[in-house]
Amino acid sequence: MGFFLGLLSSATFGLIPLFTLPLLHAGMTAESALFYRFCIASVTLWGLLAARGERFRARGVDLCKLAGLSVMYMLAALLFFWAFSWLPSGVVATLQFLYPVMVMLIMIAFFHERFSWIIALSVLLAVSGVALLSGGPSDAGGSVSLLGVGMTLLSALCNALYVVGIQAARIPNMSGLVMTFYVMLFSAALSLLNALGVGRFQPLSSWRELAIAVLLAVVTAVLSNLTLILAIQRIGSTMTSVLGVLEPLTAVSVGILVFGEPFSPSLAGGVALIAASVLLVMLGGRIRKFLRRAQRA
Repeated sequence: MGFFLGLLSSATFGLIPLFTLPLLHAGMTAESALFYRFCIASVTLWGLLAARGERFRARGVDLCKLAGLSVMYMLAALLFFWAFSWLPSGVVATLQFLYPVMVMLIMIAFFHERFSWIIALSVLLAVSGVALLSGGPSDAGGSVSLLGVGMTLLSALCNALYVVGIQAARIPNMSGLVMTFYVMLFSAALSLLNALGVGRFQPLSSWRELAIAVLLAVVTAVLSNLTLILAIQRIGSTMTSVLGVLEPLTAVSVGILVFGEPFSPSLAGGVALIAASVLLVMLGGRIRKFLRRAQRA
């Protein structure tokens, strides 16, 4: 069951393009789509948590921490949505999947994690994957493609800073789902302020847009986070993270099968290299233990 939940979590998050692109193609701004995703997700999570009898009480200092971290979370999602205008959605999702490698590099630079040959190999694979994807086919010209690549890598960096910040914040006595609720709530408020501030807020104009927005929030935010937590409880964080490789594969498949995005050897190679890079980071500890045991044998 834990493996199924882990696969479901990564697959549902990989479905973000399936629900986002129809809204963007219908003329909705990325800022508005992002607000509806966070707003509907936070309301849904509130109802789910209230039904389970969860406690929402939190210390003021913890709420301030979560509000600050939500800035990075919202920026990561906003840049992710923006990148869909410059790159095929599968390429965007694959590049954004580099955030675990960035998390490890941040931990090495600022939290005294040990650098090893596994990390060096992972970075080499990641750079090679980015190079392949940057040279692949795009709906726009080469310079626009590079802009999209830079935008997506910045999104991955914001996501990495959010993950590191959650670890460093050390918020006790708060379940993962309650923490996710507050992050979604703060992100909804930030998204609304941003959309209004830049004059790009749009109301939902049809029942179809409302239905797509609800699916975007419930499937890719609520269901993905809920199954992620349940999977971690059953099979652990490492194995759940490994199953996360299905996320970019799902996005690439949706892009090709549903939106007719181009498939090329560079896309396949880039996805494979980045997936291998992330897997090396996630399994680095186990690989080192295996090699030490092999040397002793």
